[in-house]
Amino acid sequence: ALVMLYVTSFGFVSTIFLHFFEGNFKFIKRNISDFLGAFMRISRPEFSEGPFNKKILIFNWRDTKHKFSGGAETYIQEMAKRWVEHGNYVTIFCGNDSLNSRREVVGGIEIIRRGGFYFVYFWAFLYYMLHFRGKYDVIIDCHNGIPFFTPFYAREPVYCLMHHVHQDVFRHSLPKPLAWFAGILEKDLMALAYKNVKFITVSESSRKDIWKLGLGGAGIEVAYPGVDLSSLSPDFEAKSSVPTVLYFGRLKYYKSVDVLIKAFKRVIENIPEVRLIIAGSGEESANLKDLTKRLGLEQKVEFKGRVSDEKKTKLLQSAWVLANPSFME
Repeated sequence: ALVMLYVTSFGFVSTIFLHFFEGNFKFIKRNISDFLGAFMRISRPEFSEGPFNKKILIFNWRDTKHKFSGGAETYIQEMAKRWVEHGNYVTIFCGNDSLNSRREVVGGIEIIRRGGFYFVYFWAFLYYMLHFRGKYDVIIDCHNGIPFFTPFYAREPVYCLMHHVHQDVFRHSLPKPLAWFAGILEKDLMALAYKNVKFITVSESSRKDIWKLGLGGAGIEVAYPGVDLSSLSPDFEAKSSVPTVLYFGRLKYYKSVDVLIKAFKRVIENIPEVRLIIAGSGEESANLKDLTKRLGLEQKVEFKGRVSDEKKTKLLQSAWVLANPSFME
C-alpha cells in the first residue's frame, strides 16, 4: 500500500510539473537538437551548384516567417532576394520560433534556423566555426539590440546593419541591471569589436545617432528601405466613409501605441464618429487591449492582429490618417 501511495504520488506530481513546464522542456529539447546538429553535416545541395558571384552570409535575429518578424526582417529579405537575382548565393542564419523548419530555401535564399531569443547568438558562433568558416566572401551582421560580434571570430569582411540605436529602448523596456548591461554591450563593447567595420543603416537620423554613440569610425552608409509600388498605390475609391486612424506595425513598448490610444480618447470628444484601427502583433497586445477596455473604447478601437500584405494595402488605402507614435523612430 505504501509503495502504491509513493508511486502514484510521484506520478501525480510529475504530471503536474510536466503540464506547467511543457514549453520549457520543448525549449531544452530544441537547444539540445541544435547543439548536436552543429556537429552533423547540413544537407545543402544548392550551395555547391555555382558558380556564384559572391557567397553572402547574413546573421539576423529572425527571418520573415518568424511569428515576431517585422520591418527589419522584410528589409534584409528584400535585399537578399535582389542579391540572389544578381547571381549571388545568400544564407540567412537566424533564430527559430519552433513553427518553421530548421532549414529551407525561400525565394532562392537559404534560411538556416537555430536557437531562439538569445541562444541564436551562441549558435551563430558555433555553426560559423563548424560549418561556415572560410566558405563565404562577406558577412552581414545585423544588429537588433544585440549584435553577433562576428569581428571577434570571423575572418571574412564584415558589414554591420544597424537600423537604429537602442539605448533609449533599453532604458525604457528593461530592468535597470539588464538595461545597463545591454547599454554597455551596444556602446562600449561594440566600439571595440566593430572599430574597423563599416556600418549600414536606413536613415540619416540613424546615421547621426550611430556616430554620436561612437560607432561607425570606418564609415556609415545609408541604404533607405524601398517601397513596392506595384502593390502599394493610392485608391481613393477605397477610402473609408468615416474618419479612420490607422496604426500599422509591431506592438512593442517603444512603439508607444498606448500614447496613441490615450490621445484617441480625446479625439473622440471632438469627432464622435472616428475609429482607430490597430494592425500588427507583438508582446504589448494584451496590455493595449486592456488599456482600451479601461478607457471604454472597445467599440471604437479595432485590433486586427497580424495581417496579410493584401489586407495591409487595403487598410492603408482606406485610412484617413496613418499614425506612428514611436518615441524613438
